[in-house]
Amino acid sequence: MSRTRVKREDVEGMMNRCVLSAALLAFAAGCETSRQTFSDPSMPIEMARGAEFDISLKANHSTGYEWVLVDSAALGPLRLVGHGYSVPRRNRGRNGAGGTERWTFATPKPGHAVITLVYKRPSETRPAADSARFRVRVR
Repeated sequence: MSRTRVKREDVEGMMNRCVLSAALLAFAAGCETSRQTFSDPSMPIEMARGAEFDISLKANHSTGYEWVLVDSAALGPLRLVGHGYSVPRRNRGRNGAGGTERWTFATPKPGHAVITLVYKRPSETRPAADSARFRVRVR
């Protein structure tokens, strides 16, 4: 049976690296950025380049209405990441319960944009029941 002798400096170095790795991991987890959410079209949105943000609007898909993006060319420096609809847990299973539509955008480059959403039944040609126009500046 052979014995391997470990130097004290090697053990201390290994422990220091482990502690440093754990500290960096904890720091990174704590620095996780949460996306800002906006729901008031009258308030201008200003974001830093490389961030993501949400537009949150009340909706009720049980009526057939939903928010529709009108002019994707006006998004300029923005990139649509996705959108979805959710109903609060307490209202799930209730007929006619409303919820929230959330649109997520990324800001890969600086510039100005306008996000125009209309609330309508997508299959209908009649005028929208509501609209929201958000002005965005990416710095």
